[in-house]
Amino acid sequence: MNGSRNRTDDAAAALGAQYSGIAAIYDRLMVGVDYEAWADYVTRLIRHWGGDSRSLIDLACGTGSSTLPFARRGYAIEGMDLSEAMLRQARIKAKQEALPVRFFQGDLRSFKTDKQYDLALLFQDGLNYLLTDSELAAALKCVYRCLNPGGLFIFDLTRPSLRGGEAEGSVCWADDENMTLIWESCYRPGEEIWEVTLTVFYREEGDQYYRKFQERHSERDFEPGLVERLLKAAGFAVKGCYATFSLEPADESRPKLTYVAEKKQDDAHSPL
Repeated sequence: MNGSRNRTDDAAAALGAQYSGIAAIYDRLMVGVDYEAWADYVTRLIRHWGGDSRSLIDLACGTGSSTLPFARRGYAIEGMDLSEAMLRQARIKAKQEALPVRFFQGDLRSFKTDKQYDLALLFQDGLNYLLTDSELAAALKCVYRCLNPGGLFIFDLTRPSLRGGEAEGSVCWADDENMTLIWESCYRPGEEIWEVTLTVFYREEGDQYYRKFQERHSERDFEPGLVERLLKAAGFAVKGCYATFSLEPADESRPKLTYVAEKKQDDAHSPL
């Protein structure tokens, strides 16, 4: 980002810092996520809608776990994330597998790319971290600009309001030989915000002492009707909203939704 520092810069710095501590252990926390299954699902959606997929961008890519399955399959894909700490892990993993993936830093709300892509992906609640309608609208316009005409945008959103018992708050923990995680969460209905505070004690293999860090993460519950309106306002045609991992249209009771939107073929010279 260029120019003088302002509140937007401060917000971006704060958001990026949320993953500064957790980056080193993020993959251990997400070990149960089947990223290959995500890649399979995206492939099904592409085939279903007849999209082109020669060039891809994975937005809010984190440590690259959602990016690398596509690179292994021969796709030309790049990854973007706000957290440099997460991107360092992504670059290490790509280098270890000799995969030619470029990872770069960018803010979903204001990013620009030096080229356009056939497909934009955004998984694991990345858009939920945008806490206002205006932030989501800004992000959708940035995604729109980075796509070729006819390009698809495939992304997921979580519905925190549909998690039972969260309004009263909950505390969970996990413990193994090298890590203890305490997870305190609650949902604030008036603000439509789900918040979790993570307290982590961990040590690397061979270390004598544990390190401690604490991070607070907030996610917004975006109602599907609002998401579709903002997609259309950004210039997208909404192709479908699905129960994640299926091709069945979703109803509003689903806790996780996957959207497919298209940049219209005749929008090459959109004023956005």
